[in-house]
Amino acid sequence: MPILSYELGARSTPNDRSTTGARDGYVAAIIKQDSELRPAQIYSELAANRLAQFLGLPVAVGVVVQSRRTPDSLRFASLKAAEAGLDCYDFTDHDASFDDDGDGDIVPGMHVESGHVSALRKVCERYPLETAQIAVFDLWIGNDDRPGNLKAALEKESFGAIFAMDQGASLLSCTDRRLEALALLNSPDFPRFHAFQKLVSAMYCGEMIERICAIPDWAMYAAMTFDDNVGSVTIAEQYEVCEILKERRRFLRELVERILL
Repeated sequence: MPILSYELGARSTPNDRSTTGARDGYVAAIIKQDSELRPAQIYSELAANRLAQFLGLPVAVGVVVQSRRTPDSLRFASLKAAEAGLDCYDFTDHDASFDDDGDGDIVPGMHVESGHVSALRKVCERYPLETAQIAVFDLWIGNDDRPGNLKAALEKESFGAIFAMDQGASLLSCTDRRLEALALLNSPDFPRFHAFQKLVSAMYCGEMIERICAIPDWAMYAAMTFDDNVGSVTIAEQYEVCEILKERRRFLRELVERILL
């Protein structure tokens, strides 16, 4: 898997207590918080990120943070990838999403509503393993917001880098209403599409399904439940979402075959 590095702040200072030459510095990050549109975003980002890291997926790492001025207010910091020197195609650039979309690039059944048609084909050809893994994972956690949350180096001459970011529209934040989000997660018909549909490898999708189904219960609880509320999500709700995700594995293969393959 390509190595993903993160962007350091411009300045650093010597750490006086270090005996190995360590320095104090800052890492660039995108700070997120719960909102009316995504009322459970902090929890959903954190739980999805921890699951993705356990599975070894190429997602930008994120951590829970708080301010010294408001220590009781939790936020989620998604670390900003170091893109200097990388010729990354930015799927988050909506202004350019329809610039190169010709009919000759369209595969029957592929997702075209978000544009980037040529780039979607290229990224799945350049990274067949990673795109299959991301797609299966998205279906499992109920994330239908992948089209604009991906960056990748597409040129074959480059060393390569691909990273998914922003899982804030998954799990309890797949919609802005908590009960509706739970109902959607319980449904074998959700999500209804994926950005990589009809472009990914059936073999790699099958391997990813097996990997997800093999996650032990203790690992899911460790990734998805905490000893306190996370933002607006209570401990009881954390366990409820974990149980739903355990159940979603039962129909994950059918969901993958219907949407992706």
